[in-house]
Amino acid sequence: MSKKKAATSGTVVTETLFFKFKGICVLFDSGATRSLISTRSAMELNLEDRRTETNYKVKLPNACVIECSISYKLAQFTIAGTTFLADLIQFDSSDFDIILGMNWLQTYGAKIDSEDLKVILKDGKGREVSFYGQREEKSYPLISAMKASKLLRQGCMGY
Repeated sequence: MSKKKAATSGTVVTETLFFKFKGICVLFDSGATRSLISTRSAMELNLEDRRTETNYKVKLPNACVIECSISYKLAQFTIAGTTFLADLIQFDSSDFDIILGMNWLQTYGAKIDSEDLKVILKDGKGREVSFYGQREEKSYPLISAMKASKLLRQGCMGY
């Protein structure tokens, strides 16, 4: 799923979170079974101490199956000042740094309100942690006053 599609889908939430004090783009996706990390992000975040050889097969929405041979155990990241852990499968993705799937969402009792883009989690002590995801800003084409004046002189309608 692309960032643009995620922002308008109404079924997922995206947010910038902090892993090792670096901002990364995260997709909270209840349609994904497992949690994934892009190869680029795994290298940037230097997760080598968490690296494990695996043999996962990931089925994409287009029915393509990709073999993934590396995962990272118990990677730490922060949401609203609270530390969470995730097991992440390395996967080549250019749109998101991390995709948190059902295995992670279930662990932390996640509730996703896709209409308000709100995610509610429970930390290890059962306390609620919540935040609002990012919403795609609508862009409106702007023209200068001079350009508008010229268009009106040429007979264009103005409102």
